[in-house]
Amino acid sequence: MFLSILTYYFLIKIVFFFGLVRAQVKFDLIRDHWLFLGILYTAGVAFLSFVFLVSWQNLSWAPWQMQVAETVGVSPWIAWLGETLLLSTLYFWLMAKFDEGVIFWTLLLLGILLVLF
Repeated sequence: MFLSILTYYFLIKIVFFFGLVRAQVKFDLIRDHWLFLGILYTAGVAFLSFVFLVSWQNLSWAPWQMQVAETVGVSPWIAWLGETLLLSTLYFWLMAKFDEGVIFWTLLLLGILLVLF
């Protein structure tokens, strides 16, 4: 049962992420609003992860995530959301900076790793 829930979770997360990437690439108005896109993606991931994972299950975190959470002084889930905010904001900033060429396509493929984080 957990595997089917994870499948839905990652499918919704992938569609949401690449929907934001498509909006950033397609519309000039939103291209330069990379901070907003990072915050929006993190809020969406926070909602999805809370609904599908955190609210009804006790998750085990990697040791490096526990170390980051202890260093900052927050729960591992909050630390993970902070890391997601930093990575997604950096990703959307790079996508706004390199909007065509080889670097664009490389960043587009690296987005899959960001979604799986």
